[in-house]
Amino acid sequence: MVLFRGDVKCKSLQRRTTVSVILPADNIHFLNDSEEIVPQPYKTLYLLHGLYGSDDIFLANTSIQKFAEDNGIAIVIPCGENSFYVDNEKAHAYYGEYVGQELLDITRNIFPLSHKREDTFIAGFSMGGYGAIRNGLKYYENFSKIGMISAALITDDIVNYTSDDNVLRSRDFYESIFGNLDELKGSDMDPKYLIENCPDIPDIYMACGIDDFLFEKNADFYRYLNSKNVSATFTQGKGEHTWEFCDRYVKEFIKTL
Repeated sequence: MVLFRGDVKCKSLQRRTTVSVILPADNIHFLNDSEEIVPQPYKTLYLLHGLYGSDDIFLANTSIQKFAEDNGIAIVIPCGENSFYVDNEKAHAYYGEYVGQELLDITRNIFPLSHKREDTFIAGFSMGGYGAIRNGLKYYENFSKIGMISAALITDDIVNYTSDDNVLRSRDFYESIFGNLDELKGSDMDPKYLIENCPDIPDIYMACGIDDFLFEKNADFYRYLNSKNVSATFTQGKGEHTWEFCDRYVKEFIKTL
């Protein structure tokens, strides 16, 4: 396994931003004196972190590096700040465009990653789970599978928020990200709208702990997918909104790749 951490200059954000890349490039097992070379170009998972995270947070809180090596897959982890991976026109912070298209172009130009849709996947935890479904659908031509781990499917709720000292319940906070919340439903930031208007929906994998405060939001979205005859898998595992749950089910998603 090879780990790269650095920064890239991107047009979508009009600045430099950090990114971590895990490559299964030297899968050497010293104990049994064997070497397994993963054929290039690599299948690739673009993995999105949650609120208050950064590109190194999966490296610190999960065993994703070892699992990527064992499964022969490249993993690209961008820094999404608190953007929910949507496009903020006023700030010229087009995070959706960045993770949906430009990041693929940048990383494929630098590393031996597959350009094929069937070899390219997007997933995320919490805020990143929302970012994965939003951009996996909007840029459906780039991704064949979407993984949502404890996804922050909150767009139906935040429209009812008012001023609050807790930033996670503050209407002002979410308006700084999504813009006018009254116009969110039926826009390209509404996952249900994207489902209804996506001509080729990628395979969808969902997992959420039954004790997670986001469980009902995820269960409701899964029921919605079923009502639209969308093929999806929903694992209702034991657990809360924790890194332990994330680590377990990101691995389960990678197994399906």
